[in-house]
Amino acid sequence: MSHQIVVERFGIRLRPVTMDDAEFIHKLRRSPELSKYIGEIDSQLSVHRAWIKQYLSSADDYYFCIELQSGKRIGTIAVSNIVDGKGNWGRWIIFPNVPAAAASVWLILHVAFDILGLSEVYSNTVIDNASVVSFHDSCGFERTGIEPEGLTIRGVTYDMVIHSVQRINWSSIQSKLEKPAVLAERLLLEEEE
Repeated sequence: MSHQIVVERFGIRLRPVTMDDAEFIHKLRRSPELSKYIGEIDSQLSVHRAWIKQYLSSADDYYFCIELQSGKRIGTIAVSNIVDGKGNWGRWIIFPNVPAAAASVWLILHVAFDILGLSEVYSNTVIDNASVVSFHDSCGFERTGIEPEGLTIRGVTYDMVIHSVQRINWSSIQSKLEKPAVLAERLLLEEEE
């Protein structure tokens, strides 16, 4: 969806994905290290460009590049599939050596609850992706289900853990995310120098 939402805090910024990001996102999603637990995309950049072009004309899908204050892109995150005040937050990929997990999740939940006014967001994580499942648990996200055989990656089928966050719990989750985000901000600012 073509939108103008830009949010910045903790040394990072979320800004709308544009066609200029197609090659970056394509490389990010095809990286063997980062794509272990995400859905596959076509190897042809032209197919990925067509997908982004289609995304830009869709409604209720907010796709962001995560970047440092310098403008250096470090990942992606989104809120999509919005129906009846609920949305899926996902497409979350960050370079592993950049400590921006807590900050990027804080910002996407801020977008979902404070800007878009959603009542709930949920995420689907491959059950074998133990670090992300643990991160969601530690933030106070509620495990609301398991989607059996929810995703197939390179011929292997995985169950998905579904975590939900309701708007009424946003303030307590904010404080859990703020502490590590503030600590990581110092490292991000040092990286910028």
